[in-house]
Amino acid sequence: MPTYHIRYNTQHGESDLVWRIFEDGVEYLVRDFRITVPMRGSSTMENGKQKWNVECQGRMTIQDDIAYIEPL
Repeated sequence: MPTYHIRYNTQHGESDLVWRIFEDGVEYLVRDFRITVPMRGSSTMENGKQKWNVECQGRMTIQDDIAYIEPL
């Protein structure tokens, strides 16, 4: 089952893609998300720095720059 890590995009600049979602190491930028599965806090390492995320498992689809993470 894919694991997703969701984090605010601090470098979005003028873009409305303010959320970073990582799916097994692949990054997606979205403007919003809807999650209907259990979530928990987690930390990951990025470029040698500890980052704090929301983590969940499920199936993600993206429509109109909104990520939907739902049960399988």
